[in-house]
Amino acid sequence: MKKEESDVLVIGSGGAGLRAAIALHDQRIPVLVVGKCAKRDAHTILATGGINAALGNMDPKDSWQLHASDTIRDGGYINDTNAVLTLCKNAPAAVLELEKWGAQFHKEKNGRISQRFFGAATYRRACFVGDVTGKSILNTLVDQAEKRKIPFRSEVYIVSLLEKNGKVNGAVGLDMQRGEFVVFHAKKVILATGGHSRMFARSSSRFWENNGDGISLAYRLGAKFMDMEMFQFHPTGMVFPSEAEGVLVTEAVRGEGGVLTNTRGERFMERYDKERMELSARDIVARAIYNEVQEGRGTNHGGVWLDISHKPKSYILKRLPKMYKQFKEYVGIDISKEKMEVAPTAHYSMGGIYSDQRTGKTSIPNLFAIGEVTSGVHGANRLGGNSLAEIVVFGKIIGEYVAQEAKKDYLLPLDEKMIASTIEEVVSITHQKGDDPIALKKNIQKIMWKDCGVVREGKKMKQALREISSLKDSTFSTGRNLKMNEKLIAALDVRNMFPTCDMILRSALFREESRGAHYRSDFPETKKSWKKNIICFPKQNSIKVTSRAIVPVPREISKHFGDTNPSHKLLE
Repeated sequence: MKKEESDVLVIGSGGAGLRAAIALHDQRIPVLVVGKCAKRDAHTILATGGINAALGNMDPKDSWQLHASDTIRDGGYINDTNAVLTLCKNAPAAVLELEKWGAQFHKEKNGRISQRFFGAATYRRACFVGDVTGKSILNTLVDQAEKRKIPFRSEVYIVSLLEKNGKVNGAVGLDMQRGEFVVFHAKKVILATGGHSRMFARSSSRFWENNGDGISLAYRLGAKFMDMEMFQFHPTGMVFPSEAEGVLVTEAVRGEGGVLTNTRGERFMERYDKERMELSARDIVARAIYNEVQEGRGTNHGGVWLDISHKPKSYILKRLPKMYKQFKEYVGIDISKEKMEVAPTAHYSMGGIYSDQRTGKTSIPNLFAIGEVTSGVHGANRLGGNSLAEIVVFGKIIGEYVAQEAKKDYLLPLDEKMIASTIEEVVSITHQKGDDPIALKKNIQKIMWKDCGVVREGKKMKQALREISSLKDSTFSTGRNLKMNEKLIAALDVRNMFPTCDMILRSALFREESRGAHYRSDFPETKKSWKKNIICFPKQNSIKVTSRAIVPVPREISKHFGDTNPSHKLLE
């Protein structure tokens, strides 16, 4: 067992964690970044289409106020208002900083950063690097971290947080490559672990990531969570072949003029949002596709058609190179000549740890959180392009805040009994006999996709709760090896999934209305009385669910709520 010490431990090596680490280092705070995956392979690379910032380069009438209005309006009016204002005011500076650091954003002839349409945006606001924006941003941040010589540990699975006198002071991880445990000792811990889209069978995430790691780590210490029912199903994921099911088809395809049709050749978005069409909010487009398939107008694989072939091949190769390559490799089609087959895929967690977005503080002392593991910024539905903006804006702000807190604090001693108990708990899994954890993980995902997916209904969700609860006492057959043991990793994933699924289902049952991405067929209306957030937390071996009122939106933002979205007109 190894021990490593730093003033601040950042768990998560994606954009949020790296930007926080850079801010901490620049404040002369010793910081260590620990990632579950390889150094340049964090989930951030899957955010492809763009990063939102009201630069006004393409549409001079755009402003941070309109950005905030779009975010709150299509977030179902339950966003954390202060967090939204912080995001939208600071996004332009964050993008320009990335450009200064080397991110190769697409430029117009005048030298300014180009911007493209994303769904539900009033103007062209998404800055992009082809359709590999997230990868470019992650590489830029890794380059900056390496330039600063920030310590970095890759392929370490954090199995538990540590605490002393009710205050977090580190974590225990399993080095998956070496098969040995590592104890991380720190004054402060920042969770930047991403979301939990792998609760669902069809997901844009890779099988080993976004399994609710950060949610479970905080849950075991008694943290509070908010809006766990709010989960975004991206309208366009691949549906065929099976190994590609759920792989993201970026919103940039629709932003560049891609058209959705059913098997009758109808441009069906006219029925669901005649004003915004394919550039409607993600929840509306996802339900539209779901409905077309349910009513028999879908493809044999349960999808619809997305077509960008009316654009020149040279244009597609320049603006959508990843999509061109993706469909060539998986399906053998040329998207400059043929249509893509797409359907909704589990994509983004709007809900998560309850925190103060301006400081990163959670309800647990010394524990902070950033990015998709948190809640509040996106409300009931996230705008495409806001996730990349969120991680760099709040990564910087929260990193700087935690730096000041770390300067004032001291290192609490480790609880050796807690460390020993944590390690013993993980090792004991390898001595069990029982189910295949990979198969069990897939079973949980199927239950959640079937009973808590794009369209929800109370009876089905109650059934899902019962089914998942019956699996909680499962034991696993993993083998005794700690090194590169896929079944052990799957068993740890399943352990993380249980509280995450539980809170999603209980919060979804509690919200007896439809709002944003949360659509209940038994409560299809949006109710003014439910314009509030759902709070849940562990209590006496169960989960307590309650609600809270939202912060009023200032007039300078709310006055834009009635504006019509002109984006579809500009595309014609």
